Amino acid sequence: MIRIKLLRVIVFVLYLCRRYFMEKDVLYIKELALGSHDAFKRLFMNYFPKVKYFIEHLVKSEIIAEELAQDVFMKIWERRERLVTLESFNSYVYRMAKNAALNHLRHKYIEESYLEDYEGETEQTIEGDLYAREMELLEKLTVGRMPKKRKAIYEMSRREGLSNDEIAIRMGISKKTVENHLNLALKEIRKTLLLFASFFI
Repeated sequence: MIRIKLLRVIVFVLYLCRRYFMEKDVLYIKELALGSHDAFKRLFMNYFPKVKYFIEHLVKSEIIAEELAQDVFMKIWERRERLVTLESFNSYVYRMAKNAALNHLRHKYIEESYLEDYEGETEQTIEGDLYAREMELLEKLTVGRMPKKRKAIYEMSRREGLSNDEIAIRMGISKKTVENHLNLALKEIRKTLLLFASFFI
């Protein structure tokens, strides 16, 4: 009972903090739209580290994440006059960060034929297909960073369709070990996808 009350208090405090910072953001946005360097500096200091971390989690390069995050804030400054009616700077900046990261990944991993598949399709179909490919790309990137054994087990399960027993025999390990590796792999993939999606709900 005490734990439940404590949890409610924590949730309420977090809600108040979130609301406070959102209200502060609204003030900074209005000042920024008028050309305030101080407002831009405050927003930059509050969000740049988080935006950089978010991008780095996707592109897996601190240097590239630094450059992309700087580009995001440069565009925010250039478009400052359009922000006067913006309600949520948090959603706005993370959406820009997501687009910056995905554009980088597209240029790096997707061939020119990628866009040719969409000729004649409707905009809604293209958007849905792009989102599906983005999720698939994030999954592949996450799996590619896994330890060698975990990656092999995941690919045998998902790509080759082998059962846990078959994987255990092929790898010379117990079925329980196979299950543990698959659970860890799925947990890591979910973490990446949730991080990617959580800012755009």
